[in-house]
Amino acid sequence: MSAATVTELSPAELFWTRRPILEHLRDFARSRRAGPWAVLAATLARADVTLEPNIMLPPTIGSSVSTNLFVALVGPSGGGKGAAEGAARDAVRFVDHNGRPIDIEEFPLGSGEGISRTFRPQGTDDEETNPRTRALFIAPEVDTLSALGSRQGSTLMPELRKLFMGETIGFNNANKSTRSTLPAHSYRACLMVGVQPAKAGPLLYDADGGTPQRFVWMPVGDPDAPDVAPPPMEPLTVKAPRWGSEQQFLEVPDVAREAMDRHRLATLRGEDVDPLDGHRMLTRLKVAAALTVLDGRSIPDEEDWELAGLIMRVSDRTRAHIERTLTEKAREANRLRAEQRAEADGIVAERTEERVYARARAAVIRRLEKGGVVSRKSIRTSMRSELKRHLDSTLEELISEGIVAERPGGYEMA
Repeated sequence: MSAATVTELSPAELFWTRRPILEHLRDFARSRRAGPWAVLAATLARADVTLEPNIMLPPTIGSSVSTNLFVALVGPSGGGKGAAEGAARDAVRFVDHNGRPIDIEEFPLGSGEGISRTFRPQGTDDEETNPRTRALFIAPEVDTLSALGSRQGSTLMPELRKLFMGETIGFNNANKSTRSTLPAHSYRACLMVGVQPAKAGPLLYDADGGTPQRFVWMPVGDPDAPDVAPPPMEPLTVKAPRWGSEQQFLEVPDVAREAMDRHRLATLRGEDVDPLDGHRMLTRLKVAAALTVLDGRSIPDEEDWELAGLIMRVSDRTRAHIERTLTEKAREANRLRAEQRAEADGIVAERTEERVYARARAAVIRRLEKGGVVSRKSIRTSMRSELKRHLDSTLEELISEGIVAERPGGYEMA
């Protein structure tokens, strides 16, 4: 075959062809006119919630950690978040090692106390094990999460951060009827949130607590959707390996362990790294574990870690898009306030932010013009501290403009 007849697949299409289950999810999503990345994220959450809580990640850094996974399906109102959830629900049928269906119970997200009550309903005896051990929590719109988290005295956001790690949650009240303590690693809980970019502020701006880094942000759109949808497809059955009832730690691939250790060591030494990136790496490890389950295996491997890295790259781009949307929303609000009050405060703030963004853009280009492929860390290190928060959105913009190209290991001038 001549070189002229070879059709090169895009990086995204190469991802989907890596495994039969990934191809199935892409095609199933398109047959239902849903976004493949969003369907993948929802399916990973469903795969993870099939695990009993005795299956954990080992104490690579600190203590052992739950595989509990949080995903955000990002798109405008009517953009297809519900379609992605529905397609994921139908695309894969999970069964245990005996071939019996694994039930996945879904619950609306409520208060912090309501989460623990899902597993230990009121009246559960202190010595009794959790009547329910697994649950998939769903918030169709991020407004719900924001409203619950902003209530006076709300414990939702802190409880969610503990939920992600599998820590003890609930309230150890003296009154037995209101006690709702849920012991660490006694529950499996995954969270799926629908996010409209312009309304994501309360969730995204909880960065000091590391909340955004705990989510996998996936777009509900599909720019490469075919003109004609694929024919209807049957669900794929994923058979789980035989898990024991005792505490069991999933293996961590050496490449993942080394990457996490390097970041933690740099943090301990006070080097110029973002400590919150540790949450992102843990999220990547959880995605790798979910990919393992989705593939019907019990031992994560290097390919799981690699594929999880590609998924997290899409997540980073999606989160950067939200940041740009919120920035534009803030700029428009500033304009309106300036016009209404006939004052320049809003315009001044906007211009200041634009100057900071322009400086960030110049700093990235200046570093890349020195030549070669430059890692994200090296670019970030070369930037002044007030510019670093714009690194991801700046890179995305330069890539979309064709000025910068993304390469294995980093970026370079196109």
